[in-house]
Amino acid sequence: MSTAAPRILMPTMRRINSHAAWASLYEFEDVIRAVDDVQMLELEAGPWFPSRHRVARSVAWHGRHPAFARINPGLKTVVVDREYDLFIFICMNLWDLLYLNAVRGWQSRCRVKVCYLAEFYSAQAGQYDHLLRRLGDFDYIMQAFSSSVPAVSRAIGKTSRYLPLAADVLRFTPFTGMPRRVIDVLSIGGRSEPVHEQLLKAAKIRDLFYVYDTLPSPLVKPTNPQQHRELLANCAKRSRFFVAYEAKVGNTESHGQSEVGTRYFEGTAAGAVLFGRAPTVPSFGAEFPWPDPVVTVKADGSDVEEVLDSLAGRSQEMERMSIRNALQAVRRHDWGHRWNAILQLCGLAPRPALAKRLLALETLSGSAAGFSPAA
Repeated sequence: MSTAAPRILMPTMRRINSHAAWASLYEFEDVIRAVDDVQMLELEAGPWFPSRHRVARSVAWHGRHPAFARINPGLKTVVVDREYDLFIFICMNLWDLLYLNAVRGWQSRCRVKVCYLAEFYSAQAGQYDHLLRRLGDFDYIMQAFSSSVPAVSRAIGKTSRYLPLAADVLRFTPFTGMPRRVIDVLSIGGRSEPVHEQLLKAAKIRDLFYVYDTLPSPLVKPTNPQQHRELLANCAKRSRFFVAYEAKVGNTESHGQSEVGTRYFEGTAAGAVLFGRAPTVPSFGAEFPWPDPVVTVKADGSDVEEVLDSLAGRSQEMERMSIRNALQAVRRHDWGHRWNAILQLCGLAPRPALAKRLLALETLSGSAAGFSPAA
């Protein structure tokens, strides 16, 4: 971040929401802060926050009146007291929009307003139309789930746009050190339970190092999101296979809508071979247009050992897949690429720090051909 006066105002929820699922979005914020002139506004809990938070969430979720979407869920009020070129709010879901009720003046003080919404399913549009209307406060709405773009556009009466997820590729890439891949299979977050069971069986009867979550997702709350991302990146680039399934796999919230979740971007950036299932949404092919971006296994996991054995016997093919994944991520899936796209949309010139980051990625891409994966 430069010493110039901030031109970007960016609220962050990191002091009020430590859930691991939000850490990738905080990573996006950190990249923006590193490459632009940003005033990060850390939203803080006010008196009686836990109880007010619960009540506000219940009312906003279940009440349909537009006034319920204007409730402050217990945060300290903040007043925007100067002008900014751009306001960017990066949120996971519609509920997060309620936090903006604690920020006064952002609509009038910021020339361009952008919301990046990571998770929203089309089937939710009718149920939460009162919350969707809050998006009308923004000039540009970007969504990570491409299939939901039409539903949101219809609901708010203005164009919503698709912007895929990404990763801090400079953090995840193996090209800066080429560590040995000592983990055979890494599984983080959502997974297929039948496949997980087969991997557990394989780990018991063969020399297979399988690393996986043992805590329910709601209980995973890192004390430091940057350290959490560093740990994930360090494990991912030391893994041969990285389990990846569509967002919210096995969760009824998706209503069967298949979307590209964060695991595909993280595993690819780390140069691991993605293992699981590719989403059926057309945008997956557009974002991962190279051969075999995911090694597919059957839904019941019955072919897990067969697939692992087959690839283990084709070490050169594994090597090519690893290099190809990492190389493609360097070229297209860094958070810097996403921020550059937002700036272009808003008519703002990139700062020198962003140009430097994009050049570093380009240079890394050019030199990657000289690497070969460690054993």
